[in-house]
Amino acid sequence: MNALRLVRTGFVAAAGVTAVLALAGCGGGRDQRPSGGPGEAGTPLSSPTPSPTASPVTSGEAEGSWVGLTDGKPVSVTISKGHAVALADAHVCQGTARGTNPVTLTLTCGDGYTARTEGSARTDKGKLVVTWTGGTKDTLRRADTP
Repeated sequence: MNALRLVRTGFVAAAGVTAVLALAGCGGGRDQRPSGGPGEAGTPLSSPTPSPTASPVTSGEAEGSWVGLTDGKPVSVTISKGHAVALADAHVCQGTARGTNPVTLTLTCGDGYTARTEGSARTDKGKLVVTWTGGTKDTLRRADTP
C-alpha cells in the first residue's frame, strides 16, 4: 500500500468517526452553574430563546467525504445533512453546512484554530473546492469508501 493511499484511508476513517460523533450530537452540553441563583444546578444560564425552525440544508454533489493534500498536508471535509467536519493541520473542526453550490461552511474548532472556520465549498468537475476566509484553498476529491 503506498503512502498516499495510507494517508487517505486514515483520514477517511477519522472523518467518518468524527462525522458520526458530530451528527450524533456528542460532546456538547448547556452551560450550567453548579449552584446559586440563576443557573442553579440544571438551569441554563440564559433564558430559552426560540430557535429558527429552518435547519441547515445541503444537497447535491457536496454531500459526502472529501480528501486531499494542501501544501503537502492531508485535509478532509465531510458534509452530511447540514453538518460539516473538517480535519486539517491536526485540528478537528465541526459545524454547519448551508446551501447547495456553493455550500457555506461555518465551523468551530475546540482548540481555537481559525484557519478553516468560515468557507465556501463548490463542486467542480468531480472535485470539492473549498475557499476559506483568510485565503486557504483546498481542492479535494471524493474519498474512496470500502
